[in-house]
Amino acid sequence: MRLYHNLASLDLFRNYKKNLAGQSNSIERLSSGVKINSSKENPNAIGQSELIRLQLRGSDAAQKNVQDGVSMMQTVDGALGSVNEALQRMKELAVQANNDTLSDHDKEIVQKEIEQLKQHIDSVGSDTEFNGLKLLKSQYVTNNDQPYMQPMMSGANVGDTIDIPMYNIGTDMLKDDKGNALSGIDVTDASKSATNLKVIDDSIAQVNSIRSKYGALQNRFEVASENLSSSSEVLQRADSSLRDTDMANEMMELSKNGILVQSATALMAQTNKFPQDVLNILSRVK
Repeated sequence: MRLYHNLASLDLFRNYKKNLAGQSNSIERLSSGVKINSSKENPNAIGQSELIRLQLRGSDAAQKNVQDGVSMMQTVDGALGSVNEALQRMKELAVQANNDTLSDHDKEIVQKEIEQLKQHIDSVGSDTEFNGLKLLKSQYVTNNDQPYMQPMMSGANVGDTIDIPMYNIGTDMLKDDKGNALSGIDVTDASKSATNLKVIDDSIAQVNSIRSKYGALQNRFEVASENLSSSSEVLQRADSSLRDTDMANEMMELSKNGILVQSATALMAQTNKFPQDVLNILSRVK
């Protein structure tokens, strides 16, 4: 007669180790909040998650660029608003000076204020900048009809850019259709009165046109920001579905594995008695 291994106990022990490992994994997932704690658990999911996170980092960087774009447009709009106010005041003074009842001395006083307004416009053009970038004094622009286009990333993918037109705002660059510059306005010369008004009106029109273009760009940046936010939310949900622990399901798994471990422990205690029981029986055989 032969006594073989306790196969029932070995089978129970194998299941015991399996369920104990499952219990340990459930505890790790519940404590960390992550259901994939190593690449061996789900290589495919890890690969997908890393690609999603790469897109998220790109999207976050693009969102920062877009927000910078919005701030840049707001800065430019404020500066151009100041230039427009100066031009409006300059027009008032030019109209005021176009009056034969004013003495030459009176016109000189008006001209002094106009010169101060010119200096203000030039100062706004040269001093307006964002993160060190001159916004209204581009070195690449010699004609505001042909602005320099500065690309800015507006998305996470190659080619997702918005071109920002850069201008050169100054009294020497704001001109009428005949090339008369704002810098040459002189209300003390009565022969220039019509030209003065034409130059100022054309300058106001140019500034308003540029300002409207920047306003449209600000709208584009804000739309791009909303799209990036929506895209990031979708990517975050996708990454969460791949990595984050489903607490309810994992608690059920933990409870199930705990019961199975306890059951296996109790059953192994009983099956381990089988060989001894057989020996006891055999010892009584005569």
